[in-house]
Amino acid sequence: MQNLIQLLIKYNAVFIFLFLEILCFFLIIKFNEEQAGIFSSTTTAFSGMFYNMNDDVAKHFSLHKSNQRLMENNAELFQRLEESKFNNILESDTAYIQQFTYMGAKVVNNSTNRPNNYITINRGKKHGVKKHTGVIGGNGLVGIVRGVSEHYSIVMSLLHQQSKTSVSIKNKNFFGSLVWKGTDTKRMDLEAIPRDAEVAIGDTIVTSGYSSIYPSQFMVGIIENVETVDGSSFHKIKVKLSQNLNKLSHCYVVTNLLKDEQLELEAELSDE
Repeated sequence: MQNLIQLLIKYNAVFIFLFLEILCFFLIIKFNEEQAGIFSSTTTAFSGMFYNMNDDVAKHFSLHKSNQRLMENNAELFQRLEESKFNNILESDTAYIQQFTYMGAKVVNNSTNRPNNYITINRGKKHGVKKHTGVIGGNGLVGIVRGVSEHYSIVMSLLHQQSKTSVSIKNKNFFGSLVWKGTDTKRMDLEAIPRDAEVAIGDTIVTSGYSSIYPSQFMVGIIENVETVDGSSFHKIKVKLSQNLNKLSHCYVVTNLLKDEQLELEAELSDE
């Protein structure tokens, strides 16, 4: 208390000056209509800016929570798909066991303008992500995890010249490889489809299930162009991707719970 009194005595001239300034300002606004109007409009503008900023901040955090809930809900729906289950039929047992699980992630870095493109996501070892697991978006495939740190993972995008995905033409039992030639970010080439296969523009391309990375029948894209090349045993097919990788902001890490068992068995056979 004594310190406060000493402060007031020491700076009494300053406090008196400020008091008189505030009093004069109040009197000017109180008894002058024009100045009162200016003051009112100014305070309204500032308060509007403050409330807008406050509203934007609230919306930002609300949107983040909504996106998080949406990713969690989508992951749960993916896991309920029949393609994510393993048919565990044993005599009278007709139960299905979970084979693929899904975890939502946010894209924190993404390239699409290079011959070999990568995506960084905010999920890593701490969250259970492992190398060589698949990544999908809400509308289609994204790529394969190639590097993992504690909190982040690097995904080799579909838009990579080493990317090669086993796919099939839905309901037609023909399968081939989806590759990227390093040009169009929305289109890839479908190779190894036999020339005698009945292929049409508009046919749906889905994952074949012939790998341990993705479940079968997951949407990849639509056939946009088909050409028959003289002297070739295969069609020349262009596929428009269903997932726009230029606009990717969130994705899902796909984990095959039975992957190790499958790979170990296949490795044993390859050694014979």
